Amino acid sequence: MSHLFPSLLFKSRLGSLAAIGAISSTLMLTACNKASNTQSTQVPPSVQTAFAAKYPGVTPSWESQPYGYEAIFQKNGIEYEAEFSKDGRWLETEYQVPENRFSALVINRVKKEYPGYKITKREIEVTPRGTFYEVEVEGGGKQIERYYDEKGNPTRNLNEDA
Repeated sequence: MSHLFPSLLFKSRLGSLAAIGAISSTLMLTACNKASNTQSTQVPPSVQTAFAAKYPGVTPSWESQPYGYEAIFQKNGIEYEAEFSKDGRWLETEYQVPENRFSALVINRVKKEYPGYKITKREIEVTPRGTFYEVEVEGGGKQIERYYDEKGNPTRNLNEDA
């Protein structure tokens, strides 16, 4: 009977190693598949040229979108998303910033309009029509998204995911 214990121990260890190997392989394949999906986006030369002209020396990751393509890149520790149409026309570039780098005019307006609410998102959107500010506030069980122009006036977001 004592000779069966080492055999069972070996089989259980072997089974555990096989299970760990199978799980590891699955995780690696999933990660590689996700990375290749992002990297395998076929971006037309006109879009790549438009991006390179606007952001020289920057290498983005690309995502295909219904309106065209989104280039995601880092600059000075901030993540940017630049959107281009399918024919290479630049649509907008957006990025989130902390309060001290956001329009004080907009922050003051939001605080007056939504007293007691917390600002949870501050996004700057640079478009061919100008610079706009998107703010998300939360309070009283509500989540509200507002959009302002450079002068701090409420306006409609004509660029939401182009």
